[in-house]
Amino acid sequence: MADIPPYPLYGKSYLLYRVSSLHHVATPLLSELSLKTHAKRLGEQLKGDKVRGVEVDFAGTEDALPNLGPLEECAWDLIGDEDAWIDRHRQLVDPDASQLTTVVSQEQARGVQVSLEYEKQSYNALLLRDPGVTTAPDGFTALPLLLVKMPSAIRDIFLNYLRTSFDAHVAPLRLSSAFVTSSLETYFRHLSADTSTHSVQDVIRQLQVQLSFPNATTLLRHVDVTIAGRDVPGFLSRGKALKHAKDTPFTAALASYLRKHLALDLHHPKVQISRIFCASFVLGTDRLKLMAPDISDASIADSDVPEGSAGELAVRDFYASLVKEATGTGKFLPEDFAVERRSSTPLSAASARVDRRKRAVSNANAGARTTKRSKGRDKENGGSEVGDEEMADA
Repeated sequence: MADIPPYPLYGKSYLLYRVSSLHHVATPLLSELSLKTHAKRLGEQLKGDKVRGVEVDFAGTEDALPNLGPLEECAWDLIGDEDAWIDRHRQLVDPDASQLTTVVSQEQARGVQVSLEYEKQSYNALLLRDPGVTTAPDGFTALPLLLVKMPSAIRDIFLNYLRTSFDAHVAPLRLSSAFVTSSLETYFRHLSADTSTHSVQDVIRQLQVQLSFPNATTLLRHVDVTIAGRDVPGFLSRGKALKHAKDTPFTAALASYLRKHLALDLHHPKVQISRIFCASFVLGTDRLKLMAPDISDASIADSDVPEGSAGELAVRDFYASLVKEATGTGKFLPEDFAVERRSSTPLSAASARVDRRKRAVSNANAGARTTKRSKGRDKENGGSEVGDEEMADA
């Protein structure tokens, strides 16, 4: 069990993009044959190979990034939810688990994982959706949320491949200050619920809120406000006592504190919350690092919290909201882009399915690596401490 790798969504710093529906004509994009074809074509462009005797548009990345070594493998694979991920890898390491269903159906798949294995390093990208709510016209596949962990030379080739191969529009996903703070409030709401078995300070630990002033001055880039984990519950309590702060108690309390001690108006249009940094996630306006959520004790979860732990519920809500922002239906988008304003997104049956014991195996062994591929991922992910360097582009 120690060889089951962590779910790809967790533990890596990703740049955020939104992608229009991918055009693939008759052959479904999520079919095995189609995925293998695109993996081969992308690999040829990254290597700078010739296609039918004609040089491809790019000269490859081996000269631009010689320290990586040659590209050894390019793979496009369907990715399901966390349970499907663990079932698949459990069968690989446990012969007695052959009865497990390891095939992810196209209907239940969350999307596609693009993996690049170089001699000395590994990179990946995730094309994601919510299977229960994402639809597309015939001949198209909607995978609106794109997470990319690649250096710029490789990333440019990959993004251009998506644009040219699928006639798609790919653009950076810029999250608003309201979305960033709402994500933190979502975590607090689940962690402070009566059914939660985890405390806010144990899950969040130290909290850092970054304030930026992009349209106000060039002399001050940002201000970092650091709050000890033991003080976070106090902010929540004060916020809940304030009027008109039912849905955003922490943000309201923080705004009151900054107004009193720094004479800084958090609600001023030229003041933005550009990054939230804690033990559970690091979320900026254009990038994300999400950590695997803590799970409930099995003896308690089966009776009191059947749908999952507070951390798991927070991750599901956050994921659904992020997909909505990428599709242009999120409530924090500018009004001219928002076509739908709802406070939550229904989760698909596949996403709602919970097997906490299986996830405990994957999360507990997130650091275990023995193969060359795993060593590369260790180098990519860095240490266990979450800091500024973790959000730097690879």
